[in-house]
Amino acid sequence: MRTGTLGKRSGFTLLELLMAMALFTIAAVSLAEALNLISLTVSETIEDAEVRELLRAALLEVSRDPNIDEGMRETNPDARGLFFRIEVQRAELNNREGQNLLGLFEVRVTAMRRGVRGGAEVLDSASTLANSNLL
Repeated sequence: MRTGTLGKRSGFTLLELLMAMALFTIAAVSLAEALNLISLTVSETIEDAEVRELLRAALLEVSRDPNIDEGMRETNPDARGLFFRIEVQRAELNNREGQNLLGLFEVRVTAMRRGVRGGAEVLDSASTLANSNLL
């Protein structure tokens, strides 16, 4: 800030005002970009959590089915293009006495999303063992 010849304050110069406005603009733009990045990260995290929860529910539903049988199937895609590939295979495991455990299945559920060009992107997968004799 300059002082006049008589010792009075005459205010800020135009250059000082422009510099202050430029600094404020740079800070505001940087803050807006940081907030946008945080928002995108939160959105992706929420979507990932939703997919994992739906995957867990599908795995539980298939593994608790008393009529479980070998095979592979896919669910119908939802509005977001999300669908599940469900694979059930007979698991060959033996107990301590060497006897084959009957009715034991390996259940694998894979969460996928249909792409724009018709391909499918794998999002996540989970597997468990299910025993149809216990259901």
